[in-house]
Amino acid sequence: MQHTPNKSEIARTLATAHRNFEPSISRIIHLVADKEHNDAEPVKLLEVNPDTFESGIWPILFGADPPQIPFSSVVIEVTESEYDAIRAGSLRLPEGWKLGDTLYPAVA
Repeated sequence: MQHTPNKSEIARTLATAHRNFEPSISRIIHLVADKEHNDAEPVKLLEVNPDTFESGIWPILFGADPPQIPFSSVVIEVTESEYDAIRAGSLRLPEGWKLGDTLYPAVA
């Protein structure tokens, strides 16, 4: 029987792939929503990249790519100062989304 990865596993897979593709990323956080249990809810990553420019919160949606990536995904790329503003609550994520596990750098 084939194992179907869950959203947390897919988030880690995507984080690794994105970090390998864009080495300037300093941090990747899994964003979670109130309706995370719903399969239609995408896997969401917040990527902190000091080489990007400040532009606020602009979620970019990617389609699923079964069987390896069975869920759609969303990436939000921010600067370090924007990440600090998110943590402080002065820059808001989309309604119902919140910071989840830090995927990179991996927590020991």
